[in-house]
Amino acid sequence: MAAVLGTRLLVFVRSNHSIRINRVIYWSDSEVTLAWIRSEHRRYRPFVACRVGEILSSSNVNDWRYVPSKLNVSDEATKWGNGPCLSASGRWFNGPTFLQLPEEEWPMPKRSLATTDEELRACHLHQEVLILRTPIVYERFSNWNRLLHATAYVIRFGTFRNQKGTKGSISLTHEELKAAEILLWKLIQSEVYPDELTILTKNKTVPICERLILEKSSTLRMLTPMLDDEGVLRVDSRISAAQGVAEDVKFPVILPRKHHVTNLIVDNFHRKLLHGNSETVVNEIRQRFYIAHLRTVVRGIEKRCQWCKVMKAKPSTPRMGPIPEARLSPGVRPFTYIGIDYFGPILVKVNRSAAKRWVCQITCLTIRAVHVEVAYDLSTKSCIACIRRFICRRGSPKEIYSDNGRNFTGAERILQDQIERIEQDAATTFTNTETKWLFIPPSCPHMGGSWERMVRSIKNAMKSIPQDDKLDDEGLQTVLVEAEGIVNSRPLTYLPLDSAEREAFTPNHFILGSSSGVVQPITKLKDSANELNASWNLVQKRIDHFWRRWVREYLPTLTKRTKWVEETKPVQPGDLVIVIDDSRRNGWIRGRIVEVTPGSDGRIRQALVQTSSGLFRRPVSKLAVLAVDGLGEIDGSIHSHGEGNVGTITAPATRPTAPSL
Repeated sequence: MAAVLGTRLLVFVRSNHSIRINRVIYWSDSEVTLAWIRSEHRRYRPFVACRVGEILSSSNVNDWRYVPSKLNVSDEATKWGNGPCLSASGRWFNGPTFLQLPEEEWPMPKRSLATTDEELRACHLHQEVLILRTPIVYERFSNWNRLLHATAYVIRFGTFRNQKGTKGSISLTHEELKAAEILLWKLIQSEVYPDELTILTKNKTVPICERLILEKSSTLRMLTPMLDDEGVLRVDSRISAAQGVAEDVKFPVILPRKHHVTNLIVDNFHRKLLHGNSETVVNEIRQRFYIAHLRTVVRGIEKRCQWCKVMKAKPSTPRMGPIPEARLSPGVRPFTYIGIDYFGPILVKVNRSAAKRWVCQITCLTIRAVHVEVAYDLSTKSCIACIRRFICRRGSPKEIYSDNGRNFTGAERILQDQIERIEQDAATTFTNTETKWLFIPPSCPHMGGSWERMVRSIKNAMKSIPQDDKLDDEGLQTVLVEAEGIVNSRPLTYLPLDSAEREAFTPNHFILGSSSGVVQPITKLKDSANELNASWNLVQKRIDHFWRRWVREYLPTLTKRTKWVEETKPVQPGDLVIVIDDSRRNGWIRGRIVEVTPGSDGRIRQALVQTSSGLFRRPVSKLAVLAVDGLGEIDGSIHSHGEGNVGTITAPATRPTAPSL
């Protein structure tokens, strides 16, 4: 800009001054500016080119001279702190002293000012690169072997077309497949690495000292690539002197990681190794190919593999649901809400033979007390007998929870007819009660965890009781009742030794009035009416005290979720699933969800699954959703996973289901 202003000032002076000026010399201490003026100004960017053109339109190149900054008089007004010297003998009016010397002694620049790289215009070079093309569209193939064979047939067609009259076999030879494989490698390399191939092709015809190097931006620069005799791009590794090693191991073929053909090759190794460990696939691929970020590519193939999706499908358990009202009802009679389960068999002596007996365990869902009965078999009749004995001793329950055992489902139907007869034999207090039987979904033990856990407690208590090797029916009954007493006397909550409470809180406090059932001896009543009233009030006060402790000490322990705390994607009707069956190995069946059942919190907890064997109601924790593309067709062939196909069956009437306990 200073040079432009100088030329404009001279034009103004000449046009407004009568004195004729024969010669003009422009002085500048900017070597870059002088280089711009002396060079071809069209080589620079528009800002510089336009101003250099304006300067040259009103001045000559030879009129511009260089002056060092220390001899530049104009700098006194701008760069030096004291300002210019305005005396008549100063440089400001007389100019620098070298002007009084011959022109040959004027200052000269230390280096040539012919050109400079400052503000150069970008130069775009056009380079023609030969990219091989093929009539085959890679994206139409989802299998490497099919693409390889199709390419081999294309090569054969071209060969037969050029050599008319040639006949060959229909099946492909090893040489044809090898040629097709090399051609595919060269095709994808020419698409992704055209610049590198051009440079390496030129380097093969020139001496080593004149060879070009790859650009720093090239992704292959650190691999020191080379071209083999077939024109395939390979890694020029450092193990070329290794003996007994295949050439592909010494010089692996370079393949681009994001190309469709590369994915097909990796998928072929994945299938050839039977969908095995990813590290095995990585190791086998590295014996022939170099693929950047190979492990990432292999993991991507595994995620897209439909077979792996099916075989590695896992159920997505919804967040742990809220506890039902049956376990959170203070003030109710013990065993108002119960859960029934069986365990066994247990061998007992009957005369000189051995017989099997089962244990029917009935758990109070509210106070966590247990009641055990001996079942002589697993029939519905035996189950009804156990429930009748229980009701006669503990009273009629309001709700009964159980799993879907056949003896329970039969007992539910018969219980409606038998309950009136049982109530007539029991105390009159329970003559008008109504019992409701609820079932948890099949294969869902965690929904009945409140009574399933008590099964283990009863078994542990039975192991701690001294007993003979072989019990008879009477001995088994005794052991079970003792185990029942041990379990019912266990503390429900943790009680510190320095607590103000005298004893821990147990289920027996609600059943017997204390943890061990020991009470004060009966005293003679003096005034029957007053004493009875006082005793009744005392009993009610003790019961209220127990329930207050239950609410204060036990209920807060149920608030925390111990697992399944994250939200999951709910299943939907129409989802294809695998029904997980822990009792069967390698035989899980497929099905399609036809109906879902939400829990009390609105989350899907159960589903009705349609399979080839019928309709099954299963919890969501036993259903693994399959992310199947289409209708199960993979690479043109139908893959079956599990047994049978999904059939069309009319849904049966559903029984009442229970929430997770």
